[in-house]
Amino acid sequence: MDKFIQGCMRIKDMTASEVRELIDANLEVGINVFDHADIYGGGECETLFGKALKEAPQLRDKIVLQTKGGIVKDLSCHRYDNSANYLIDCAHKSIKRLGVEKIDRFLIHRPDALFNPDDVAKAFDTLTSEGVVEEFGVSNFSGSQIELLQSGCKQKLLYNQIRVSLFHCPMIEYGMNYNRYYDAGVNRDGGTLDYCRLNGVQIQCYSPYKGNKKSFIGDIKYPKLNKLLKELAFKYDVTPNAIVASWLFKHPAGFAVINGTTKPERVKQIAKAKDVTLTRSEWYALYHSLGRKLP
Repeated sequence: MDKFIQGCMRIKDMTASEVRELIDANLEVGINVFDHADIYGGGECETLFGKALKEAPQLRDKIVLQTKGGIVKDLSCHRYDNSANYLIDCAHKSIKRLGVEKIDRFLIHRPDALFNPDDVAKAFDTLTSEGVVEEFGVSNFSGSQIELLQSGCKQKLLYNQIRVSLFHCPMIEYGMNYNRYYDAGVNRDGGTLDYCRLNGVQIQCYSPYKGNKKSFIGDIKYPKLNKLLKELAFKYDVTPNAIVASWLFKHPAGFAVINGTTKPERVKQIAKAKDVTLTRSEWYALYHSLGRKLP
């Protein structure tokens, strides 16, 4: 299973050579999955990444290309579209921008309230028969939505990309606070964590270091958390970001963590989280450091 994934949402203003350096830095530490979406940079992120691959075609066989489609950026009406024709068109356009013959993974970016499992199945069947997509998944889907979609598709849905972090973990804390009146006991997860674990769907955690608006790491609003992060970073000889990633890795669900950094050196620093195994006490101490309480 993947541990880390390199997110490519912020590469738009980089040069092709800088993107190549970012790819190399990830491969150097064993990270080979690169996550895109058709809406990132209005398609420019995929185009730039494709340019970097064109200049170094030997990299294609070393990496896993993942992209997403299904969000319509239309000024007249922001909406989602999971119809067969739209998803097929999204995949083909991403392939063209990336300058490759196929994409390894195609994810539906957001659930469309009007989606029909049988219609989505047509898209997946077409993309499979054309040989342009190897694997499929979703993003921001609940467990029941995945089950509904899976009911119409022959292809196994293998991935679900969701916002999960030490800061934002309703799907984790609900299970510990079940049947309680206070806020942490509210089921915002819809059974997604358990569904994914039971059905072999890997959860890809996006925004793993983000607080309300900016990173919670180093934010003076959270002194207890950051004091503990510094202490643990010193103990394990890693950066605080690596400790935050290791907190997710400690969970038995087998999370993958999506890094959004565009700095090669930060990639290498955070990747050291793979060698950190927090104790149960440390895991819970980090959970409590944001003022949370358990029953």
